[in-house]
Amino acid sequence: MKNGKITSILIFLLLSSCGFKPMHQKNNNLIYFNKIVISGDKRIGYSLKNNISLISDENSKNNYNAEIKLTKQRKIRIKEISGKVTRYNINLSALLRLTNNKNRKEIQKTFNRNADYDVATIHSDTINNENNATKNLTQQISTEIINFINLSMRHE
Repeated sequence: MKNGKITSILIFLLLSSCGFKPMHQKNNNLIYFNKIVISGDKRIGYSLKNNISLISDENSKNNYNAEIKLTKQRKIRIKEISGKVTRYNINLSALLRLTNNKNRKEIQKTFNRNADYDVATIHSDTINNENNATKNLTQQISTEIINFINLSMRHE
């Protein structure tokens, strides 16, 4: 009986002090977005807006409006002598403008990412390659924007 109590207490202590924290706990009370306006590609914008909204906290003292202008360019990367394109390059650019609603102070930064994708023998595979590259670039830019916002808010 005594060993069972000691074992229960030890298991409780081990599990309660495992160091688990919710992913965005460190972002508590850093920023609240009144509105997030995104111009450019709708699909990329929707994904960015959802990712950035995750760090917004209504209880924050820092009240901001966010504006993001997206541009996506596709260029030929490799072209054979016969004129057949074998690889494309995608450039995704996001201009972030944060405006403080109290003092109208503005923070602005541009984020750029590039990726290549191959042209497949089947056109739908090429489109899938492009969509996957775009999705990866969007995720990378989302992470960069969130990190930039977190760093900016810690210094204010």
